Amino acid sequence: MMFRSKKIDSKSLLNVNYASFIFIYLVYSSIFVFLNNYFPILFFDVLNINRIILALMQFLAYSILLLRPLFAAITDKYSINGYQRKYYIIFSGYIFVLLYILMGLTLGNILLFGFLLLLIFVSSTMLDVSTKSLIIDIAPSDELKKRSFFFITVGDSLGRALPYFLFLLLMNNIYSLSSWINFFMGTFIFLLPLIGILPFINEKNSSRTSSLIDISQEDEVQDSIIQENYSNLKLVFILLSIFVLFAFSDTIFAYPFFPYLLDRFGAFNFNFFNLLLIFNFLLSIMSTAIGTFLMKRIEPKRILVCLIPLIGIIYIFYIIVDFGLFIILYIAANSLATITNLNISVYIMKFKKSNRSVYFHLIASFRNLSIFIFLPLGTLLSTYVITEYLIIIGAILLNISLIPLLFIKL
Repeated sequence: MMFRSKKIDSKSLLNVNYASFIFIYLVYSSIFVFLNNYFPILFFDVLNINRIILALMQFLAYSILLLRPLFAAITDKYSINGYQRKYYIIFSGYIFVLLYILMGLTLGNILLFGFLLLLIFVSSTMLDVSTKSLIIDIAPSDELKKRSFFFITVGDSLGRALPYFLFLLLMNNIYSLSSWINFFMGTFIFLLPLIGILPFINEKNSSRTSSLIDISQEDEVQDSIIQENYSNLKLVFILLSIFVLFAFSDTIFAYPFFPYLLDRFGAFNFNFFNLLLIFNFLLSIMSTAIGTFLMKRIEPKRILVCLIPLIGIIYIFYIIVDFGLFIILYIAANSLATITNLNISVYIMKFKKSNRSVYFHLIASFRNLSIFIFLPLGTLLSTYVITEYLIIIGAILLNISLIPLLFIKL
């Protein structure tokens, strides 16, 4: 009977964490949709900011992402009040929210924007690192990892839909600075659920005997793929890192993409596009469920080899199709990208050396290195190169990631 009580308690604690993952990544993704999709329109079409200066600020801000392994090492080594991850999540989450609010109140000052952007990346990176480190700690089996990442993806999908709804609801004049200020101040409301749930994050306290990990004993599932030693450990690490670097290189056209759509299709079609994206989160959640289902039957590597070239082909068609077909292709690419990203996360978790999360984050940091290189580079190149060429370059770079992937034995 005691085992039954402990089992139920562990399940309820994990369920609270699943809810926390949803709200953390709802806010996390929403803020970065604002920063990467809507801020470019504000800077390019309203404020007419010098793109070279903007690119330099992005390089500085995105350089923080390269500190991800350092943040992971800090949370691995130093606990706070007996907890390894919990208070890192709480403190970084609250700071993240506060900085975004300050940014929304100072949209017209590009220098202050750059400084706040830098601090936002510090807090958001720590939040992301701490949350995923917590998952590694409490989900030693593949099944629990996949379940946790499912809830992360649900939050991410909701977070990517909410900004589009708020944009249509609050944006009166896309070319008016006052409308943009009202819009971003109105987005503060979506921060409330995260503020309320952060204190309830659950984690094993080193001073207690009970642990969330106890629930994993029900399954008795050992990850047969995770091993302590590989004969070709260094080669696998290098290939995985190169793969992740190029798997996210399509961000080279991310920043000028929404201004490109506004200029190409006009304000009416652009608003209609935003309206459809509100419902795209349902498709993203469905895609996550499909991706989780496929992973139970197909190796992640095979899924990646099939989907990455397909996404690249869709990118090429972006620049030649009319508005109606573009909508279909964009939604399809987003759905495939959701499945791909889920598989990438699970795939790189298979590489494990010792019982520390820093190795996962070290490989995952190459995603951040990719963003650090290619997103500001795309902003800089957009001064000299039309967006259509950047999209083609992004498709080519994405497919280059297949080369190292084919040689990885994991």
